[in-house]
Amino acid sequence: MTTASNQPAVVVGIDGSDTALGAAGWAAEFATRHALPLTLLHAIPPLDWHFTSADTHAGVDRSADGDGVLAAAEAAVRSTHPDLAIRVAAVKGAVATVLADASRSARLLVVGAGAADHRALGGHAVRIVHRTDCPVVVWRKPVARRTGKPLPVVVGIDESDESARALAEAFDIAGTLHAPLTVVHMWEIGAAVGMGDLGGQGNMDWELLDLLESKQRQRMDELVKPFASKYRNAHVTKVFQDVSPAKGLADLSREAQLVVVGHHGRGKLADAILGSVSQNLIHHAECPVLVVR
Repeated sequence: MTTASNQPAVVVGIDGSDTALGAAGWAAEFATRHALPLTLLHAIPPLDWHFTSADTHAGVDRSADGDGVLAAAEAAVRSTHPDLAIRVAAVKGAVATVLADASRSARLLVVGAGAADHRALGGHAVRIVHRTDCPVVVWRKPVARRTGKPLPVVVGIDESDESARALAEAFDIAGTLHAPLTVVHMWEIGAAVGMGDLGGQGNMDWELLDLLESKQRQRMDELVKPFASKYRNAHVTKVFQDVSPAKGLADLSREAQLVVVGHHGRGKLADAILGSVSQNLIHHAECPVLVVR
């Protein structure tokens, strides 16, 4: 029989910040619902000028500080999830390197958005997302208020293979949370076909645009269909808009509990769009963001 102890762990980066504690709480709920163990991981970067202070000159052991923040995080998680299998670890090394190493055997990595400070995990968020081998959640407290019904999970898709993986994660999490799922395809069609902003001059090829939109809607339906058949109780809303994906998803994040996106697309155009979208959302979304490889 499979138990939590031999399952891949949900790993949380701990740095002593409030957002790290929030990330740990979110990760603990995910781990509990999926019967997975939780690992609280604190990275101890090498001493350099960033960390030079009177305390370091006095011989203060920064690993002791790591033990303290880990103990505080573990106590906070156990107060709400007393039966969850939890492991704590303090590892010496650069933050992104330590978390990337841990991601190789993890089911999910969760970090707090935090402040853009080199001492906090938030300052390493983009680097962490690009270096890890598993899906990553960059957690921040949602601005939306729950009013009796679960807030939706929003997933952004395009034509890439990563969209199927993003959909799989989104359907799974939405089903676990009993939350509605909003599947979004946002694509600036005019810019994508080289038309850009005509500035009121020239003739727009509306037939071509209609054809492109029709194909995109068909592709969305094809991607969603197998997951809708698997998750028959899922409440799915499809949204198709000709708008910047970064702006559109950021707007939807204000009313969501989670936004799910692929790490990047396939091809030059997809890389430019989805790569920038994931990075934009890491910094500007108003709820947690799950980036899927």
